[in-house]
Amino acid sequence: MLPDPVPGPVPGPVPAPVPPFDPTRPVTLAADETPRGSVALRRRSLQPAGAGEVYELITNGTFVMDTLETTTERLLARAALAYAPADAAWTVVVGGLGLGFTVRELLTDARVARVDVIELEPAVVGWVRDGLVPPTAGVLSDERVHVHVADVRRWLPALPAGSTDAILLDVDNGPDFLVHRANTEVYEREFLGVVRRALRPGGVVAVWSASRSLALHRRLEREFGTCEEIHRVVPREGRRLDYYLYISRTGA
Repeated sequence: MLPDPVPGPVPGPVPAPVPPFDPTRPVTLAADETPRGSVALRRRSLQPAGAGEVYELITNGTFVMDTLETTTERLLARAALAYAPADAAWTVVVGGLGLGFTVRELLTDARVARVDVIELEPAVVGWVRDGLVPPTAGVLSDERVHVHVADVRRWLPALPAGSTDAILLDVDNGPDFLVHRANTEVYEREFLGVVRRALRPGGVVAVWSASRSLALHRRLEREFGTCEEIHRVVPREGRRLDYYLYISRTGA
């Protein structure tokens, strides 16, 4: 009788091949889960190799902004400051920190004496403050900057009437492309009335939008008596995107 065969190793599943590293694919640097959903900071490399890195802010899986093209975020600050007198010492409220480019632009102007930043997500504040976004590292360390982790819809009504010179709103992608549906309120007539009451005579409100909004234009005109639309075509990696700013002023 032949001896029983010695049992050998049972073959397991063949492991899937490891895909090659792709430097152009985003890498998540930090993420947080909030009552409103997810927020994440990602980094990817530009091609060809050595062309630099891009940092992206993603909310609920939706692209919000990045460090590749920040023209209109910076223009939001400059458009408001265009109305500041030469000897001004302006107080500016920024609704929505983003990756910090609007705040950084404000701080380049000596006429800005104080910046109150209202940001809903504490994680976003932490990432910018901790230098995870290199182009704006240190921006929150400026002594003129005061950060409030709060909802601008609740924070602004508590501001004393006539206490600020400019209010810059970039809390979402605009009234017609919302990441958070609750932000509809920011673009409605009632909240724009809150904005007007918080501004000093000659004060400015500037609103960023990812698309043209005739309804927002009309509401600002009714509330302030005037509204300027600024349109910019922004090239982004082979595409051309249309972004808009809406600017209104209180009576001098």
